[in-house]
Amino acid sequence: MEWLMEQLPLGFLPNHCAPARSLLGWSVEALAFRSGVSPGAIRSIENGAELRRVTMQALAHALEAKGLVFFPGHPPLRAGNCRGATPHPRTRDDHHLIE
Repeated sequence: MEWLMEQLPLGFLPNHCAPARSLLGWSVEALAFRSGVSPGAIRSIENGAELRRVTMQALAHALEAKGLVFFPGHPPLRAGNCRGATPHPRTRDDHHLIE
C-alpha cells in the first residue's frame, strides 16, 4: 500500500509555490526554514522547474501544515481545519536529497 501511495501524483505543483507563500505572507527564506528546502531551490520551483519529488513533498508538507490544499489546475486554497494529506518527507529514504 505504501508503494501505491508513493506513485500517486502530488497535488502541489511549481505554479502553486509563490501564490501559497503569498497567502501565508511568507518570504522565500521563511518557506526555506519551515520546509528544509534551500532558497535557491524554491526560486527555481517558482520559475517553473519541477525538482525531486522529495523536495516537492517537503514544500507541500510545510504549506499544508498551515491549512493550504493544492489541486492541479487551481490556485492554492485555505482549507479551514484541514492539515493536508502529504506525508512528512522525513519518512522517505531519500530525505537527505532535499534540494
